[in-house]
Amino acid sequence: MNPVTDMTSTSSQHLGPGKLPGSLLARLISDYRTPADDAVIVEAGYGFDAAALSIGNETLLVKSDPITFATDGAAHYLVAVNANDIACMGGIPRWMTVVALFPEHSSTVDLVERHFADLQEACLQSGITLIGGHTEITLGLDRPLLIATMLGTAGPTGLLTPGKASAGDELYVTKWIGIEGTSILAQERTNALSTVFGDETVALAADLIHNPGISIVRDARLALGSGVVTALHDPTEGGLATAVHEMADASGLGATLHRERIPIRSDTATFCAHYDIEPLGLLSSGALLIGAKPGSEPILQAALSPAGIQLSRIGTLTSPDSGVRLVANGDSFPLPRYDADELTRVLRADSGE
Repeated sequence: MNPVTDMTSTSSQHLGPGKLPGSLLARLISDYRTPADDAVIVEAGYGFDAAALSIGNETLLVKSDPITFATDGAAHYLVAVNANDIACMGGIPRWMTVVALFPEHSSTVDLVERHFADLQEACLQSGITLIGGHTEITLGLDRPLLIATMLGTAGPTGLLTPGKASAGDELYVTKWIGIEGTSILAQERTNALSTVFGDETVALAADLIHNPGISIVRDARLALGSGVVTALHDPTEGGLATAVHEMADASGLGATLHRERIPIRSDTATFCAHYDIEPLGLLSSGALLIGAKPGSEPILQAALSPAGIQLSRIGTLTSPDSGVRLVANGDSFPLPRYDADELTRVLRADSGE
């Protein structure tokens, strides 16, 4: 494992690719807040999925996220990861703006048009209306960079406000971790992986973006309908490990995670072993992290199983003084936080950085 640990940042510290260190981000949010506004129901906070505003009789949810790893299927990743965070706060994703930045030396009319067509297709599949944005050819890029802002409204169960989980709440995850990262590895390193694992294995892994897909909007809707959910989180960059840290931090809690209970696909495990990276720190959109009241497993199973959604109980939220810990092979130790996703290590190494 090669986590980027949380640290107290200094002005001279070099920051690598990936999320800002958690302690640095939390401090920056606290130190540089803008004036309060009565319309803001959920403001910026470390571990919060989206903001929420009260506009008239509506609750408006707002989320921004880029796609920086994938090139193939980037539009589908963009729509899914932003819609996921709206859904994790009990919202219905509805509108999106996109900033599309294209590289100076490799952009053609055909490239730009294909991205527009892909965005249209991804939005139509998810019931999203694309309402605007910005496009330009940009210096210093080696691939297109897409950045979206997604807006939604509160769903039938209302707003799920972050930070309301309690010690003793149970942790669950749907499907498998590492779905998104596995798909990107298969797409970005097709030849290298096919040589080792075969064309069929790599093709199936690449298709994970579509089957089972990286959207957790339905997972969230069904889980929220059960009435037992206290927190939801979409494990994106930094994988499940970082998502557990963020969920626990949002409520001022600790957590205990049991490694043997965590669902990992065989292709994810073999790809990670091949590149010597940790599945717990790998991009995991497609899995939904759920915090639920004690004793909720049969209720959640009844809500999710009829839809064919696999559910695994993986741990418990605990008192803050116990920290965030991983239990494996009978031993307990601090769970790493991956501010730089494990995928970054593969892409940087292969590019010679």
